[in-house]
Amino acid sequence: MPLAGRLAGGAALGLLLAAQAVAALEPISTAIAIGAASALTGYLSKDVYCRFAECCPKEQPLNASALKLELEEKLFGQHLATEVILKALTGFRNNKNPKKPLTLSLHGWAGTGKNFVSQIVAENLHSRGLKSNFVHLFVSTLHFPHEQQIKLYQVAG
Repeated sequence: MPLAGRLAGGAALGLLLAAQAVAALEPISTAIAIGAASALTGYLSKDVYCRFAECCPKEQPLNASALKLELEEKLFGQHLATEVILKALTGFRNNKNPKKPLTLSLHGWAGTGKNFVSQIVAENLHSRGLKSNFVHLFVSTLHFPHEQQIKLYQVAG
């Protein structure tokens, strides 16, 4: 059980025991107080949980101008890639209800900066960058090494 659930359950149990100890309170006031305290505890415990674990709803907002500046400063000769990436990211982040996760497929010769760009994008989208639970980096030669199994890789994806 996650920490948030244990905290909420413990707080609710404590409130129930406290309610039993104070017999002078009327039942309706006690029920309202317990309900309000439980709702507040549930909200606060999720906030506390998200301080220690990565939570999806608390996404880092995209600062498109900072991302553009970083890409322009660190990438050389890749102005087309910068434009396409910025357009894809701002379009995705402006969509309040995307039907699919954001997927970027970067292509090019070795040493053109595909992994470098992936790192910059991940750091601008999530505070943990490439280590985020919401970022998955696949390198074709590492994750799909056998050319004769291309059909299997296509079906599995």
